[in-house]
Order: sequence, then C-alpha cells, then structure tokens
Amino acid sequence: MTTVLTGCLCYKPEVRPKTLPNASLGNPYYAKIEVFGGVAIDRHFFYHIKPEKSGLELSPTDFGTEYVSYNDLEVKGTPKVAGTITIKLFGTTYGTNTCPGKDFKKVYNIKVEE
Repeated sequence: MTTVLTGCLCYKPEVRPKTLPNASLGNPYYAKIEVFGGVAIDRHFFYHIKPEKSGLELSPTDFGTEYVSYNDLEVKGTPKVAGTITIKLFGTTYGTNTCPGKDFKKVYNIKVEE
C-alpha cells in the first residue's frame, strides 16, 4: 500500500508555457519559462540557443542573487536574426525520500519576423 501511495506523489517535471511568443527583428523580447514538479538542480541544467549570436539569452530570473532558482527562467534580448531561433533546455530535479529526481527537457522555436 505504501508503494502505491508514494507513487502518486512523484510528479514528472513540466516546462511551461507550451510555446513562446514570436518576436520582431530588432525589437526587445521577453518571455518567462517555468519548471514545475520539482526543484531544478543548477549544476544539472543546460541550454543551447541556435543560432548562437541570435541576440537572445536565457537565465534564471534571480540570477546574481544568493538564492538562484532554475525553476524560474527568462528569455530576453533583442533578436538580431530573422527566421527561427531555437532554444533547447534540459535538466534534472532533486529527488526526495520517496521519489527519485526526474529529467526534463523542452525545445522552443521562436519565429522572428522582419
């Protein structure tokens, strides 16, 4: 019975929103991303933005403070390229006494219009 009950409390992490808004070339861009269902581990969090010199960056919303959370992220900058900017992020959450840590990943495609 204990296994059945504790299994119900183990959540798979979810990255939201489902999609990010489109952008306009040369105009400031801002969007929030949140990871739900566990605490993201900073040293197990990775991301990649293509093209590399797109003008957009991804960072925790409280970067530079004592308690940085990789559950609350922001995409910001000014797009320098037209077309599609792809953001791939992946990481792992901490485990608990009854649930192991879980991996999460998400790919966002931001269409940049001229």
